[in-house]
Amino acid sequence: MKLPLICTLFLFTSLQLWAQTPQTIRSYASHPQELSWYKQQSQLWKHRIDQEPQNAHAWKQYFAANRVLMFHDSTDKRSKEQIYQSLENILNDMEKAIPNSYEFNFCKWQLGGNNLDLLPYLEKAIAIDSTRTDHIDYMINISEMKRNVQQRNLYAKKLMDKQLLSTGLIYYNYNVISGLKPKAILLTAGDNDTYPAWALQAKGIRNDVWVINNYLLHIESYRSKIFSELGLPEKVFKDKTDEETFFNKELLSYLLKNKKNYPVYLSLTAAACQPSLEQWSDNLYLTGLSYEYSQQNFDNISTLRKNMEHTMALDYIDKAFYIESAEEKIKEINRNYLVPMMKLYQHYQGAGDKNRLDWLKEKMQLISQGTEDESYIQQFLAE
Repeated sequence: MKLPLICTLFLFTSLQLWAQTPQTIRSYASHPQELSWYKQQSQLWKHRIDQEPQNAHAWKQYFAANRVLMFHDSTDKRSKEQIYQSLENILNDMEKAIPNSYEFNFCKWQLGGNNLDLLPYLEKAIAIDSTRTDHIDYMINISEMKRNVQQRNLYAKKLMDKQLLSTGLIYYNYNVISGLKPKAILLTAGDNDTYPAWALQAKGIRNDVWVINNYLLHIESYRSKIFSELGLPEKVFKDKTDEETFFNKELLSYLLKNKKNYPVYLSLTAAACQPSLEQWSDNLYLTGLSYEYSQQNFDNISTLRKNMEHTMALDYIDKAFYIESAEEKIKEINRNYLVPMMKLYQHYQGAGDKNRLDWLKEKMQLISQGTEDESYIQQFLAE
C-alpha cells in the first residue's frame, strides 16, 4: 500500500527525530547557540517525553529550550502573554507528570523571574536535591536581593569551587574590579559581568567594591535596601515613563549623591546595554574596563595606563594555559578591551613609546581576530 504524501512526510520526520540524540541545554549567557538549534532540541526533547512521560531530565531540557526561545526568538509573532502562557502550559503538564521532582519545582521558580512569592518552589527543589547546581545562581540573586552578603558569598564561592564559571570570565571580571578606587560603586548589566565579580569577592578579592546589577536594581524592594545603605532617598516611580527616565538619564548622577562619597563606575558591558549613554557622556572617563562617572574634569590617561600596565592580569589573552569552557563568549566579551587599548595606543603614539605600541598591537590583533572588529582594528593600527 502506498502511503499518502502527508503520512510519508510525518513518518520521515518521526524517523529523523528518533535517530537524533537530544543535547543538554546549557546557559544561554555563556553557551549560546543558534535559535534553530533550540527549536530542534525542543522537538527532540518533546519526542523523548512522549516516550518517557516521567523522565524529569527530559522535561527540564524541553522547558529550557522553550524558555530560551521565549526571550530570544524575534520571529515568534505571538504576544508576550501567549508565549508566556505556552511555558505555563508546559509547567502544568510537567506538574502532572513529575510534581515532586527537583526539575519541576526549579522550573516553576525559574519562570517567575525572581518572584519571591514563588520562593517555596525553589526551596523545595533544594530540599529534594541540594547537591544540584542549577539553583546556585538564583540563590546568589536571592541573597543579594535580601542583602545577605554572607549567604551570597557562600553560594558565589560554590561557583568557583565547582568550576561553574568560565576561566576567561573570571580573568575579565578581575580586570574590571581590580583597578577601581576604594569602596567604588560598579554598575553591571548581566550574568557575565556580575556573578564572576561576586565570586571573586567571595574569595576576598576587592570585596570593598559595591557590584550592583542594573537588572536587580529595577526591583523596588532591592533598590530600597541598596539606596538606604548608601544613604540615598528611596526612589518610587509614578509610572513606567518615570522609571525609564531615571534609569536611562539620572541613575549615575543619583548614585554619585551617596552620603559616603563613594566613586561611581559604569562597566563597559553595562554601557553597551545603555540606550541613552549620550546623556552621561560628558561625565564618563575611561579608566580601564569601566567608566568613572565624575562631575569634575580629570586626566584619566594616567589611571588608564596604570591599570592596563600594572593592575590588570592580561597574560591570559595570549597565554591561556587552560581549557576555556565558553570560548565564543570570551571572544565576544574580550572585545571590550579594544576600547581602552585604542585610547592608550594613541597615547603611546604621541609619546613615541614603541615597546608599548608593539605590546598593545599584538593584543589588539589577537582580540579582534575573527570578529567584526578585525578590519577596523587593522585599519586603525595602519594609520
